[in-house]
Amino acid sequence: MVRPHDPAELDRAFLEKRRLHLRTGQADTFARLLPWSLINAQVTLTGLHNGRLRLVRSGKDLPYETVVGRNKAGQLFLKPAALQDQINQGLSLALNHLHHVSPRIAALIAAVERRYRVRGGANAYVSFQREGALGPHWDNHDVIILQISGEKHWRCHGFRATHPLVSRSYATLAEAGPVEWEDTLRPGDVLYIPRGDIHWATVAEGGHSAHLTINLGGLRAKDLLRTLAGRLEGSNDALREEVMAFADGAATRRQVAAQADLLRGALDQPDLPALFTQLDGEREAFQPMNLGLDRVLSDATEIHPAARAPGPAPSKLPADQRRVLAQLLATDGARLAALKQDLADMEGAAVAAAVAGLARAGQVWLLED
Repeated sequence: MVRPHDPAELDRAFLEKRRLHLRTGQADTFARLLPWSLINAQVTLTGLHNGRLRLVRSGKDLPYETVVGRNKAGQLFLKPAALQDQINQGLSLALNHLHHVSPRIAALIAAVERRYRVRGGANAYVSFQREGALGPHWDNHDVIILQISGEKHWRCHGFRATHPLVSRSYATLAEAGPVEWEDTLRPGDVLYIPRGDIHWATVAEGGHSAHLTINLGGLRAKDLLRTLAGRLEGSNDALREEVMAFADGAATRRQVAAQADLLRGALDQPDLPALFTQLDGEREAFQPMNLGLDRVLSDATEIHPAARAPGPAPSKLPADQRRVLAQLLATDGARLAALKQDLADMEGAAVAAAVAGLARAGQVWLLED
């Protein structure tokens, strides 16, 4: 995602919660993530109804009836001319949950989740006039912005809250405070913005912009405590006991104090790898469908692992598939030709057969340009 830069640059910014702007020169690669055909396919009445599509201007949703009509049969329909007119007046498209729509975007989210042990997601924002979709605001999670098409000028005002639990918008620029950093993102650029950093963006006059936003929902203390208590319940009678609000207050306090002592003892020497592994497992597994693609593999086929957490390949897989998947996890995916080179001691046909088996098992995505 950030090459030719060292991925450690983004790692450090993520750990330090420090804004980072990188120019990668990967405009063509980014364009494959969010082609115009995918954008247009999301602009539907169904998308408006289920929240996958929002029509927004400076953070305000367009009234539904502005672009939706009803025909003589009483059926609702999206009015293309009305939508185009609103776009010309500064309307932006917000496309939500694209990791549930696009295998290529889902593969990117899975790779980010494996690296940073967070819950990821992807939205896109498309603007055709100066105004962006959102005004000055901060998010309650980190974001990584990938500029796909056109240019967008970003401004960041710094932090006004420490580790905010909810997002906040500002009605005016004066409320957001002085600009701390600004620059223009061009296709292939990456911008990391930490949780709580106020930001907003505009499009150049007469221009357009499409960018993909990766949301990083990090773990918090309550997640670790919940998971730790759940693990301890299996081996401690006191933690399985009901806390009775109906009981005498003094008795309840003694009971809670005993449970708190058990938790404090576990927190002194927590099994962090086990806790993180359990939290990783709470993310719903991606289930790639590769029908037909496993039968038409070529050296140009891209193969991306679907695992949302780090770890070894599942032991239930045949040995060849485990080896191929381990290599794919190490590189976050590869084209079949490169995979054959990386596994040069295996026959090319065996590598291809293992990939086909992984595809049928829902362990990888197969992607074609």
